[in-house]
Amino acid sequence: MNINRIRNAMKELDISGYKIQQISNGLLSQVSADKIKNGIIDNPREKSRQVLTDILCTEFNVSREWLTDGTGEMLLESNDSKDIYLEKLGVRFELIELVDHFVKNKEEYYKKSEYLKLFIDNLAEQKIRQRLIEFGIIKPHSTDKDSD
Repeated sequence: MNINRIRNAMKELDISGYKIQQISNGLLSQVSADKIKNGIIDNPREKSRQVLTDILCTEFNVSREWLTDGTGEMLLESNDSKDIYLEKLGVRFELIELVDHFVKNKEEYYKKSEYLKLFIDNLAEQKIRQRLIEFGIIKPHSTDKDSD
């Protein structure tokens, strides 16, 4: 992980140490984040690098690939403000992929968690689906009931 790319992203996006402290829930202090950003600390602890990398990628749309090896653009392209995703270990999953995976495998998830089954069975699934339709993330099927 190149600390200079982390530093450049923080400067270009004008990310303060205070903001880093708030987003990280205190895992990285404002003082430490500012020292890294301003070049006072050139070799931060690995944990600090990981926290900064995760925050830059998840909160500020910085490319993990660019941060780690310098390839590609610094910022990921965002389709629009409805861009909802989960990023884990450098792999990005769009919300619709996660929803589709859950729907296809829900019986397996139900076997692992009775609470999850109760949660979904208690109309949460329909409310989530309706919100996804409202956001335009998924399209209603002709079998969906009309809203009153």
